[in-house]
Amino acid sequence: MDLLDLSAAVHSRGMYLLMDTVINNMAYMTNGSDPATNIDYSVLTPFNNSDYYHPYCKITDWNNYTDAQLCQTGDTYVALPDLYTEHSEVQEMLETWAQQMISTYSFDGLRIDAAKSITPSFLQNFGQKLDLFMTGEVFERNIDTICTYQNNYIESVPNYPIYYSILEAFTLGNTTSLADEVAMIRSACNDVTNFVSFSENHDVARFASMTDDLSLAKNVITFTLLFDGVPMIYQGQEQHLNGDGVPKNREALWLTEYDTKSELYPFIATLNAIRKQAYKMGNDYVDLPTQVVYRGGSELAFMKGFEGRQVLMLLSTQGLNSKPYTFSLPVSYNGDTELVEILNCQNYTVDPEGVFEIPMSKGEPRVFFPAELMDGSGLCGYSSANVSYAALRTGVTQSSSASFSTRPGISMTMVPVVLGLLTSITMML
Repeated sequence: MDLLDLSAAVHSRGMYLLMDTVINNMAYMTNGSDPATNIDYSVLTPFNNSDYYHPYCKITDWNNYTDAQLCQTGDTYVALPDLYTEHSEVQEMLETWAQQMISTYSFDGLRIDAAKSITPSFLQNFGQKLDLFMTGEVFERNIDTICTYQNNYIESVPNYPIYYSILEAFTLGNTTSLADEVAMIRSACNDVTNFVSFSENHDVARFASMTDDLSLAKNVITFTLLFDGVPMIYQGQEQHLNGDGVPKNREALWLTEYDTKSELYPFIATLNAIRKQAYKMGNDYVDLPTQVVYRGGSELAFMKGFEGRQVLMLLSTQGLNSKPYTFSLPVSYNGDTELVEILNCQNYTVDPEGVFEIPMSKGEPRVFFPAELMDGSGLCGYSSANVSYAALRTGVTQSSSASFSTRPGISMTMVPVVLGLLTSITMML
């Protein structure tokens, strides 16, 4: 009943709900005993026979995909018997179960746990059978491998190549790595806008464990939310938690008392609001790839969106101790365009030649959007009424009822839950 109530509450707020789904394995407590000989398969419902599983073997090389797909994850305390997903009966049982869960709880999509360890052909068939948005966990930095998965087996995966380049940019100051990776993955994959953009999750160390610089954290979050794909904010990221790896990065959120006044909480809300506003001004916003417009020793500038209604983000790797300076961006908007910097609510005008002089301080990011398109955003004193792009262009700004897009071009927050094969819920804002 609690999950039904959660689903109703999420959908009443115009949000999507994703089910984090484990179809690679079951779980069995061995408490230190050898999982090769101490798993009682009869208690694992509905897969209660060893014939439903691959014979036991331990993964010795995660980069060997055959090894990863046929052998077991887990350890000698919690074994994770690996389902024989090549077997037609196993496939049908998993598909039926997923269909029942989706129907009962009105899930809008799935996140597939350990997708790298699932037989690729079944991963593809599973997605086609369910016919809804599905993103799968493929923990892999190599662009060719990531693109192979998207181009052949599953429409969306976490963008690990970009994640590692984010770390290189904002912990090592390597701006070239991130700019190059953005260009390379866009050219190699079918659709980078379907990937999941993230900078923290339950499998990697939190950013604050690498540096406690809040300005750098703001730059990382800005890129995460405004880059291509479905942005994911991991619970506790808004509290600047600093767990340095599993299990410390899975801190209990209630210990923060759900602080909505922490510096990053309203910061994330502001970025989410401008992203929604850009989408409202044209739903092609989520389909257009991000463009690198500047790379320098300590600055990176990116644009996303159609000309005239694009979002511009200027990022800095200098950190909190950076002194004030003015940065000249030679490529931005058309000359004389008035812009709002939405993080500080300051207005600026691009000079007639198209050069944009931007005050920088404390290493903080800057995010710009055309002032004439700000009505409806609820930011910087502008109305939050639902106003269309056409209305703003014509000067007729009558409010209309809110619309709910079916395109997964929105942001999501990971919230752990446990329910049978279900391990967590993702709420998409």
